[in-house]
Amino acid sequence: MKIRNILLFLLIAINLQAATITQLFNAIKKQPTTKIDEISSKMAQIAQDRVNAGYYPKVDLFASYTHYNSPTNLIPLDPDATAKLAGQSLPFSQTIQKVGIGASIPLFVKELGDLSQKAKYLAKSARLKKELNFYQNEALILGSNATLEYLNNLLISLKATQKSLLKTKEDLQISVNSGRMPGIAIDKIDEKLNQLDININNIDIKKATLISNIENLTGLEIKNPAKMELITNVKEDEIFALKPLQEVINASMSDFQATYAKRYYPKVAFNVMWSENYTQNDSRLGNSVHRGYGYYQLGVSMPLYNRGEDVDMQIKKIQIMKDKIKLKKSEQELKAEVKALQKELVLLEKSKKLKKTNIQKNENLLRYAKVSFDEGRMTEEDYLVYEDKLLSAKSSYYETVSQKWQDIAKLAVIYGNDLKGVVR
Repeated sequence: MKIRNILLFLLIAINLQAATITQLFNAIKKQPTTKIDEISSKMAQIAQDRVNAGYYPKVDLFASYTHYNSPTNLIPLDPDATAKLAGQSLPFSQTIQKVGIGASIPLFVKELGDLSQKAKYLAKSARLKKELNFYQNEALILGSNATLEYLNNLLISLKATQKSLLKTKEDLQISVNSGRMPGIAIDKIDEKLNQLDININNIDIKKATLISNIENLTGLEIKNPAKMELITNVKEDEIFALKPLQEVINASMSDFQATYAKRYYPKVAFNVMWSENYTQNDSRLGNSVHRGYGYYQLGVSMPLYNRGEDVDMQIKKIQIMKDKIKLKKSEQELKAEVKALQKELVLLEKSKKLKKTNIQKNENLLRYAKVSFDEGRMTEEDYLVYEDKLLSAKSSYYETVSQKWQDIAKLAVIYGNDLKGVVR
């Protein structure tokens, strides 16, 4: 019984533990959004297989039962063949059954190669888009967790200020009861406490929204932010966020080449057919007859004029130019954003040190202010200003820490870094 109780206690304790940031990242893979991206990637691969299927021969079986209004040749006969068979019984019938097989084998279709390349680029774009979406979701979790941590720390600071003011209120109540201070002094403290309650309630609302966002992305139930530690800087190589778009442009160029090939290149195919033709009531012989008949063919078709496809090529060429300009614009914007983020990260690190020092100084000033207020050498209004300054200093510091995580998340998405290798 004791062992069972111990195991139950351990199970409850494990469930109550806050999820780590790595667990939150890993949970994304099991969510519907990621599953949809995986299916989209598979569909793009299947589309490539569908195009490549055009290189394979097409084989068909056929069968028919035909009744004519007059006797008809069992197999086609040209004049020469008819002359050679003069004097022989030729198979004619009003009813003919046929069973056979036919095949067509493409030997040269230039557009198939271009369409296959297009499908390959689109499949690669889908894979890259799936990765990018995963990195974006990781960044959303990191950013939401950082904001949640900021609100948690701010909540702790607000409650610390609340506790400090409640202690001051107790001391003031004694002075008011003894007649040494007016009752309005208590009212001022109560007004400040009420404002703190409002701020705490607003933070609880924001926390609930952030927790909901994280749970929606991960499917995990959380109550508090996960602890985070930077283990390495974001690896800055080529801009990964542009790769899916680049592959789409490559696909558009291959699509243009396919249209060009369809318009100007010949198609070569080898066709073969064999048919067994039957009649059960030959009009001359009066009995059942069957003949085999077939052919093979090397066929070439060459497009000469198609105004619609010429216009299509013009439209596709213009669209490619437009997409390339968009890609260049996005590249410039992302490079500018990267430069700004890199500079901001340096400044934020400096701000963290300065603001941490500012917290320490404001803590010292508040201690002096409390002593001066208790001794009557400082007004209540001036004392409350020092309470506000310390709270503001802490809030500013926590906000800076949160902003640093936000910037790291943005850089990770731009450069295609898996945040599991950056944060733990």
